[in-house]
Amino acid sequence: MRLRLVAVLMGLALLSVGGVYAAAQQFFPVKVLVNGQEVAFDTSPVISGGRTLVPLRALVEVLGGAVNWHPDRRVAEVVFPAPPPGAEPSYFFWREVGEQAAKKALSHLGTPVDLLVLTNAGYVNPGGKSTLPCLDGIMALTACTEGKGNLLRVHTADTRPLWFFFWDKKSGQGVFLELDRSVALQLLNRPAGQPLGQAALWSKVACENIAAEHLLSHPQQWNQKVQAKIFDGFEFGIVTIANLVAHGAPPELIQSALFHDHLCPGVTSGYLIAEYLKRHFPLSPGESYYVLALPPWCKEDALQVVLNTTPGKGGMAVIPMNEAAKARLKPEAKNLAGIYFRYHPAQQRGEGLVLAFDFGKAYEQSGVDMAKSFPWESRLKLDLWLLQYLDRPELFITEIKRFQLAPGEAPSDYAQPGTNPLVKLGLWQQQFSGPHRAVGARR
Repeated sequence: MRLRLVAVLMGLALLSVGGVYAAAQQFFPVKVLVNGQEVAFDTSPVISGGRTLVPLRALVEVLGGAVNWHPDRRVAEVVFPAPPPGAEPSYFFWREVGEQAAKKALSHLGTPVDLLVLTNAGYVNPGGKSTLPCLDGIMALTACTEGKGNLLRVHTADTRPLWFFFWDKKSGQGVFLELDRSVALQLLNRPAGQPLGQAALWSKVACENIAAEHLLSHPQQWNQKVQAKIFDGFEFGIVTIANLVAHGAPPELIQSALFHDHLCPGVTSGYLIAEYLKRHFPLSPGESYYVLALPPWCKEDALQVVLNTTPGKGGMAVIPMNEAAKARLKPEAKNLAGIYFRYHPAQQRGEGLVLAFDFGKAYEQSGVDMAKSFPWESRLKLDLWLLQYLDRPELFITEIKRFQLAPGEAPSDYAQPGTNPLVKLGLWQQQFSGPHRAVGARR
């Protein structure tokens, strides 16, 4: 947040807590603007003896902080960001956990020039109390925020441990910290006001260079660390998301990777399909997309993020396909990547589009050889290669078929139990006789 003082350049500011301060003989009034808005004070700021005197509390509060006055020590404590009104003790505990994580990481990293923080705080909640206050603690010590795009939350199950990763994008060095759940639950119930101090919060601390260029230059060494679970199984997610951000990926792809808990070529294919739809199958007023995931893979998570086509809101249905089912696809549908509808519910009209995605072309043109690489290595290479083609989805996506919905027909009719949409569309080599499972609009 930018602070601007109107009058003269601010020298040394002598700030008071209660709005009362001693000053030298002559006073000159001064205005304080925060982001262009004048701050109202009970006691006006002044310039005296070449120094600008501003009441502390009002200024800090308008900047989103809080001031605690300790009269016994004559200490004014400034806290950024301010705790929410009526905050529970658990808020202060988890905020301090975030602060301790930042302190521990920075003790290894020094003063990073370009810091990125990843965490699953907010998704993992030991003791049933939200761990989101960890973000406030991290922000207080690092100035990283979600708004700046350098404090990101990775979606994980509530059963997983709480973890943090602090990465210096310039040096490539990062620090992984995993919370000891049993210790945290004990400390969560400690007496109010008792600081964590030197409590042994962390069950794992690991420092590694995870810059993609470094890892791909030393694949054998990193693979040994992956096998050892140096980041407790979160290695691929942390590496791919961090490097995705470092390479300047668009926010929708970053959000897709955070939701999916890692970036893989499957997620990127979903982003590319969404871009293709927006260009070549755009919505008109009153229309919405409906996705029939057939077959499903990681792309569906990106489609939900970019297009908001979630099953719960009636925007997606899923029909799995095993290898035997895929073998029955007609040749033109061998790279089937789903059936997409744009539908106007009020007018009960819609159109469908069957798409194919050619992963073989991506691997061939990128030169990535899965047989000669570790699984994480080939996927990371293709992840980075695909980033340069995010604005060219047509390189990998082709249209198999376009069709109009019959009068009164809805997209969800294609996902009903006992219905094989591929038979209806003429993309099946023979009548479907095996079972399939359809996940309808609502669960």
